[in-house]
Amino acid sequence: MAKILKFPTPEERKQKEKAKIIEDAYQESRDTVEEASNECVQTAQFLMDVLEEFIVTGQASDLQQFMSMNFRDETQQESRDMFAIVNLINAMLNRRLGIPHVLTKELDRSYLQTKLTIKKNEEARENLEEEMDIFFEPEFDLDGDDDDSN
Repeated sequence: MAKILKFPTPEERKQKEKAKIIEDAYQESRDTVEEASNECVQTAQFLMDVLEEFIVTGQASDLQQFMSMNFRDETQQESRDMFAIVNLINAMLNRRLGIPHVLTKELDRSYLQTKLTIKKNEEARENLEEEMDIFFEPEFDLDGDDDDSN
């Protein structure tokens, strides 16, 4: 029994070519996104290295407590803080490139919370200054013109 080979119709070939073009474009896009995302990670890591160098060498501040910070030991709080900061920087860089990042909403919340905190601090400072205003109204004449001396 002879087998009959089925050849694709011109329409099926066009659909297959379109599917291949779309698949290639999708893969290229994924590669591009991955490369961009890796660039964000490397940039955030570089910025942490720069911050660390400026802090531990005393270029940012000569406070010994700062210069003894350890950003590489996760048992140290500053290391955990820097880990969060670097990942927030990475999220910022990804957002700039239009790449979704799980921490983007955290950046938005943090921004709003910081703005609210600043506003509350300013209001508290203004209230404190108003409470600290002391008005001195003497019960006597400061000019030396005492009407009772006659």
